[in-house]
Amino acid sequence: MKTLEDLDIDGKKVLVRVDLNSTVKYGSVEMTPRIKEHSQTLEKLCGRGCAVVVLAHQGRPGRNDFIHLSEHAELLNQIMDRRIIFVEDITGDLAQRTIDELKEGDILVLDNVRMHEDELRDVDPEEHKESELVQTLSEHCDFYINDAFSVCHRNHASISGFPLVMESAAGPLLEEDVETIEHIKESGRPRYFILGGNKPEDAIEVIEKILGDGIVDLVMLGGKIGEIFLEVEGYDLGDKENETHKLENRVRNILEKHGKDIVLPRDLAYSNDGERREIKVEDLPVDQKVLDIGTETVDEINRRIENAETTVFNGPLGMFERKPFGEGTRKVLRKMKESDSFTLIGGGDTSHALEDLGFDLEGDFNHVSLAGGAFIKALLGEKLVGVEVLK
Repeated sequence: MKTLEDLDIDGKKVLVRVDLNSTVKYGSVEMTPRIKEHSQTLEKLCGRGCAVVVLAHQGRPGRNDFIHLSEHAELLNQIMDRRIIFVEDITGDLAQRTIDELKEGDILVLDNVRMHEDELRDVDPEEHKESELVQTLSEHCDFYINDAFSVCHRNHASISGFPLVMESAAGPLLEEDVETIEHIKESGRPRYFILGGNKPEDAIEVIEKILGDGIVDLVMLGGKIGEIFLEVEGYDLGDKENETHKLENRVRNILEKHGKDIVLPRDLAYSNDGERREIKVEDLPVDQKVLDIGTETVDEINRRIENAETTVFNGPLGMFERKPFGEGTRKVLRKMKESDSFTLIGGGDTSHALEDLGFDLEGDFNHVSLAGGAFIKALLGEKLVGVEVLK
């Protein structure tokens, strides 16, 4: 892929796809690591005299977080000393006129690109390049930069269409993600994977692949996927939300083939009138909802990390948003920070947890990816359409 250093973008109009998708609480958009990290890319472009046109999305059609990007532009304005403009338009006369009037160092945030009918059409990249979205914006901009690795697994017009009609390159965040994930394939062993989060079906796919192909030597579980494995092993967590029955056969198959390479929680934490309580798995069930891994589980994971050459972390190990149920995640991440192993952190929720728990996304680990689904698919060796079109 070409990078920013390969293009003569100085003083030009640059269309850049970033990922500003953020948590929306009580109708307001929260500042997230993604917004902060992408602001640095925008600053680099402005520093080269570019007029920058930003394409980004928020939420999905039909969901409560599917909103305009005016608040996102305001959040960028709070952390950047640049002229930032927002228009509630994407390809119409207002958007085109505003793009043409941009001056050096200006940043224009177009509205939620998923509100344009072309963005989510289920067509191949060749058809995306002929869309009104791609054809219109490419006429008003000189270069296209994709810095949204987190969306590169999606064949959307703003991802796969523009590189087929414009001179294009990878932004710095996308470039670093691709290089780091490639490095994992040659990184030192033993190679351990710590997996949590609240998307157990995705986690099952990851475990099947990384253990089946020998990509890692050990998988340590927390979060929802840890709970489901415990339930399949016969422990009663009393949580009907897990829908363990849907994944039971696949989990049993994994345990039969790779049980010796999987570390399950030994104890769990729950809330008792707001106080953190812990229970050993052999003493289950408990009347309260499980919210975190327990102290013995943390100690076991951290003991393993001491022997690792490479440690990958994806997905919080508990409900970190509720204090003190981020303790399991915080203590494991702290051990990774202090270890001598190569450390790779991935996932949108994980990066949010890092910031919430007081970690430095840029200095505490070898690499932190802001991507979730794309991060996992790339680790599994799948080709991402957004990366392939840049090549």
